[in-house]
Amino acid sequence: MYPKLIGKRNEKGMTQQNMADLIGISKNNYNLKEQGKLDFGLLEVKKILSILGASYEEIFFEPFVTKKSYKKE
Repeated sequence: MYPKLIGKRNEKGMTQQNMADLIGISKNNYNLKEQGKLDFGLLEVKKILSILGASYEEIFFEPFVTKKSYKKE
């Protein structure tokens, strides 16, 4: 799921159908991609960033921390 994308899209007053039309895919595919069930292609990402006037980091970058597991001896 891309909460930053959803938030920015809503902030701009755009629906999933609007975004799908602008990047050239079906609403169903856009919905699946926005939910993280399918991946956005590079050209789709570039179009989305252009449409929303945002950077990759603002929309798609999700910092995460890995958790190391330690063996108890």
